[in-house]
Amino acid sequence: MKKGFTLIELLVVIAIIAILAAILFPVFAKAREKARQSSCLSNVKQIMLAFQMYLQDYDEITNLTLYGPDDCGWPYTFRPYMKNEQIMKCPSEPTIEVAYAHPYQWGYYHLYKRSATNAYGGGVPLAAIEYPAEVCAFGETATNAKNNGTFNSAGNYGYARWAPDRHNEGMNCGMVDGHAKWFTKSTLEAEWAKGTSSRMFSDAD
Repeated sequence: MKKGFTLIELLVVIAIIAILAAILFPVFAKAREKARQSSCLSNVKQIMLAFQMYLQDYDEITNLTLYGPDDCGWPYTFRPYMKNEQIMKCPSEPTIEVAYAHPYQWGYYHLYKRSATNAYGGGVPLAAIEYPAEVCAFGETATNAKNNGTFNSAGNYGYARWAPDRHNEGMNCGMVDGHAKWFTKSTLEAEWAKGTSSRMFSDAD
């Protein structure tokens, strides 16, 4: 006569399966988010390529994004350089129409010029940015940045809010020289605290 499983044996098997699922599901989720992080990083690289092409066409003067009409923001002025506007959406937040923007805290002093009235607006020559490989030009936002094109840590004054922990406790950034990189949340917060230093992300991980 063929012997079947006892109730105890069946419960043990179910318990083992439950334990394995509890261990593996977070791993699968992290791997899935890692894939989205890589796809997002590709988006940032393509945006930085559009940024570089814009610079070449406009005598290496950065784009107007602050205190200007909505249609002067980067999502509009970069359109001729982007074949696919889907690159403005992060795969982890597909409902946000434009999930990337200039960082207000950093870009305020690096990407815009100061006028006689102490307001900021208008682009600056690329040569005026002393350390282009260490200054962040684009980062990820947690809210739509379509109209303003900038973000800050709190999302105040109409700016989009940043997303420093979107991808595995970090965020993708594009630097002025064109390269893109993922930074940890702690690194981003430390850089934000440094404010307007001419050398930024110089010691970043």
